[in-house]
Amino acid sequence: MSEQSKMVELDIHSVEDWREVATSLRLPLAIESLNGKFRARLRNLTVGGVRFFTVSATEHRSAPLEELSQRGGEPYYVMVHQVSGRSRLYQAQRSAELERGDIAIFDTLMPYRREFVEGSTMLMMVPQQLISLPPHGFAQIGGLHIAGNSGLGAVISPLLTGVSTNLSALEKPGGIVFVQAIVDMISACVMERLNLSVSGRSNSQLELLMKIREYIMANLGDLELNPQRIADAHYISVRTLHALFKEQGATVSTWVRERRLEMARRDLIDPLCKDPIRQIGLRWGFADATHFSNAFRLAYEKSPREYRKFAREAAQSADIART
Repeated sequence: MSEQSKMVELDIHSVEDWREVATSLRLPLAIESLNGKFRARLRNLTVGGVRFFTVSATEHRSAPLEELSQRGGEPYYVMVHQVSGRSRLYQAQRSAELERGDIAIFDTLMPYRREFVEGSTMLMMVPQQLISLPPHGFAQIGGLHIAGNSGLGAVISPLLTGVSTNLSALEKPGGIVFVQAIVDMISACVMERLNLSVSGRSNSQLELLMKIREYIMANLGDLELNPQRIADAHYISVRTLHALFKEQGATVSTWVRERRLEMARRDLIDPLCKDPIRQIGLRWGFADATHFSNAFRLAYEKSPREYRKFAREAAQSADIART
């Protein structure tokens, strides 16, 4: 996860310009002007695989740009920080009204809608493997609103405002460590908001840990994925590998299992995924259907079959409510 880029600054004069920009920057947002005219100023920088965008724009509405959001399958979460003005976010039957300093989070692989009234925002597109949450935390993150004037939100909000106005500072040495610290603080805000327990974190040997996590995510479906293979792929001992994850408050096996469960959960709630439950489990490294069902129930309090049924019924209810 060492992806880096130089700062990009763009003036956008139409919705058509935005479509070109979205494609070139892999920013999965389709824009609709609310007053017939669209102007925007955008800055983009990628540090350690985390994509930063600052956007100042006229009144508009945004939604997933389908061909970009479906390209590949790596899950991203987008943190929205309202630097000035107001906006709204709709996802997972939630509605978040963002005032200056507020934060919201949405999942790029789930339907959502944003309404931008005025002002400017900063977006952070964060790969899931960089976020430390238990499985049921990921299940609740879509559409989450974090107030910028209370709790940990009041601590991180001024920092995010500073980042948005000094984005180029992240290109300097130490930027990648600072970015991971921001991701950790956002994770802590989510844990506070959802009343989840917070595990200890460390930035020790951060780049190696990020590469290992990226490797695990790329090989989740491999039934032979185990600590020895992971350690061999990175030329370290199994003991060193376990020590790295221990510093992050988790074991290697636990982290792998939780990521597998999260990816399986995504398939189960995807209305386009018609695969049998056993096939979904096998795709994400669960060779035994009973083990998959038991592990899933332990994490989400429902069996895979029950969870899929519940998600489909909730989606149907939402469709009926909109008609």
